[in-house]
Amino acid sequence: MIVHWTDNASLHLIGIFDYIAQNSPYYGRKMVDRLTRRSEQIGDFPYSGRKVPE
Repeated sequence: MIVHWTDNASLHLIGIFDYIAQNSPYYGRKMVDRLTRRSEQIGDFPYSGRKVPE
């Protein structure tokens, strides 16, 4: 499965980085890396995680 980032999601990711990088660019990059790696994991294992009750 391929995970596509919407423009809105990309802007949020940049906002997260900008906010954290005000105090620490290192941790800003680290958080962005963590979030993007998680999206790759979702693409590789789309049925992992818990089921949301509806």
